[in-house]
Amino acid sequence: MITVGGENLIDLVQITEKHGVPEFKALPGGSQYNCASALGRLGTRPYYITPISTDSLGELLADTLVESGVVVASERVDAPSSLAVVTLQDGQPSYQFYRDGTAERRVSAESLGAVIPADTRVFQIGSLSLCDGADAEVWAQLFTDLAQRGVACTLDPNVRRAFVTDPATYRNRLEGMMKVASLVKLSDEDLGWLYPDADPETKAAELAAGSQAELFVLTKGSQGASLITHSHRVEVEAAPVSALQDTVGAGDTFMAALIYQFLQSPDFGSEAAIRDVGRFAAKAAAINCERVGCNPPSLDEIRI
Repeated sequence: MITVGGENLIDLVQITEKHGVPEFKALPGGSQYNCASALGRLGTRPYYITPISTDSLGELLADTLVESGVVVASERVDAPSSLAVVTLQDGQPSYQFYRDGTAERRVSAESLGAVIPADTRVFQIGSLSLCDGADAEVWAQLFTDLAQRGVACTLDPNVRRAFVTDPATYRNRLEGMMKVASLVKLSDEDLGWLYPDADPETKAAELAAGSQAELFVLTKGSQGASLITHSHRVEVEAAPVSALQDTVGAGDTFMAALIYQFLQSPDFGSEAAIRDVGRFAAKAAAINCERVGCNPPSLDEIRI
């Protein structure tokens, strides 16, 4: 069983601009919410455990997860839903978040312990939930505790620099989590911000060597991805995108596809097997980019 934790929010996504005035569409989102949705569409029936608001936007968030095949194990909280305003420039998203005092941040060791399934095999976390505040410490501790109990813990930092108030503490938190993770995905932009004086390729190899992760992935946008194990390093090209809509949720979809492959056949002993994993994830992300917002593909769509 896969359990996903981390932020849920409503993306107010710019869809058009008329007479110089942008127009927006409300879409359920959040990096880890997106990852859970993508895993659901791949048929894994993941559990999502982050609190969800009881407001009307929270109802939309919960209902959309269920439609994607996700089990909503979340506590429902009488606090507002988080919001993200997403503006686009040449298909690339820029985010402004509103999360203070919202439902998804109301977590504690006790509340999460009450909803996480006992038979969790994989636990996924990342992004905003790890940036700052007491909730970040709660999630990081849960990640470490589960890893020590033998759960395969997977991590996608998906750095949101605007929410990092203490870069040193944040970096140390992520480094501690990477050491005990079973699967890690980082983008070249993530590494460029975390380690501005280091070459991303070199730093990724260094972090992989210091981690117990069976697979460490560096994504590089249109330049593809590097998949690193303790025995191999494999380069995978980005999959072609027939008609780019935007890149919202592409990294989350890529991560979900990695987790799916990790569960199906965690054999990273050959370069061919590793390359297949990367190509599967790249194709999933490319299909998502052909749609507006985060709209991950089904397993059948990837295999066509």
